[in-house]
Amino acid sequence: MSFLAAVPVLLLFYVFTPQRPIQFISLFLIILILGSRAYSEYLLRHLRFVRGDRELRTFRYEWIDVELWVENTGRLPAFLLALADSSGGIAVFRDIKCLCTLGGKSRRLFRWEAYGSDRGVFVLGPAELRGADPLGLFPFRIAGDETARLFVYPAPAYAAIKSPGGIPLGNLLTSDPFNEDLTRPRSLREYSPGDESKRINWKASAKNSGFNGTGQNLLVNEYELSLSYPLVLFLNVDTGEYVIKNREMYIERIIEAGAAICLMAARDRQVLGLIIHSANHSSAEESLISPAAFTLIPVLERLAALEPFKKENSDSPDQRYAQGDGDEGPGLRSSTRRLLEKGKTLSFGTRLIYAGPALPDEDYNALESLKRRRLSLEYLIINEKNLNLTRSTGKYQIKPRGYGLL
Repeated sequence: MSFLAAVPVLLLFYVFTPQRPIQFISLFLIILILGSRAYSEYLLRHLRFVRGDRELRTFRYEWIDVELWVENTGRLPAFLLALADSSGGIAVFRDIKCLCTLGGKSRRLFRWEAYGSDRGVFVLGPAELRGADPLGLFPFRIAGDETARLFVYPAPAYAAIKSPGGIPLGNLLTSDPFNEDLTRPRSLREYSPGDESKRINWKASAKNSGFNGTGQNLLVNEYELSLSYPLVLFLNVDTGEYVIKNREMYIERIIEAGAAICLMAARDRQVLGLIIHSANHSSAEESLISPAAFTLIPVLERLAALEPFKKENSDSPDQRYAQGDGDEGPGLRSSTRRLLEKGKTLSFGTRLIYAGPALPDEDYNALESLKRRRLSLEYLIINEKNLNLTRSTGKYQIKPRGYGLL
């Protein structure tokens, strides 16, 4: 029974009872109930909570703090507030609830720790705040609609792979004028004796005031001094191409290897591209090739959200790549056919790295055709057996666990 329903009864006692003690008690209870109700409504309108961050990022096996601010904008204090947040399925260190008392015009920070035990994208919230008037007669509940996304990146791993044949990985700044990138104009300068005629910018020279055809006011182009050799990572997470034993562990390790290669490229501010091949691949799973300093966060977010087992193909591993077709030849794995297809669209000098399970010999032989396009092809292979791979073959074996990748 609600306490408000007792107010009319108490009012009848106050009006029609001649005894003053009963009238006093009735009036006191009426004021108490109505005052508690007003107090509760006042707090309900002046209490709110906000999240410190709408997006959080961490690596797997690391802790991260999730913050919530509880604020009392009114002048009346709020006693015994209970705040509870939703973890979204991620592991937590302790109970994500707190009890607190807020004075008027004050706020308090509530912090709980999340542990990235699994890679993925988690939705934290919504949070819930419960409270009541000082007597606890009229409890209330405030449900927030704000949520936060938590990106748990793959576990950090270290990779240091030297470029084959001394070819630099990505953009390499140089002071040698013979290494100018003719696709990246930098500025204009006046003509100097000995400059090649193909460097002259005739349009800019014609607009230059006082042009008399003597060559004194000719302008020539200057270009960025850099060598551009992009890195493109082909990540094979097709579940049908892995052996069933330790399949989940190997695919997770391949995703960690992809993150390690991307971090290696970002440290050197180099051009980075990513192609993800899964059982249900689509064009949306490819990232554009651009400087890694700007694409690192989107690439890591994509790796965090990757779910290779979500729509697993029902075919067996042998059936998946035994039904090959196309110009590249029958019998090739679907990942090999797609790598050949995408390799034809890459620019000159691209360093292409394959990360995934070991391929049959006929697949390696078919991929050798990409080298005719002046591509540098390397393999990061994970396998349950020791393959004794060497750098001279362009193949590296990934350790199944540990901070060191190779």
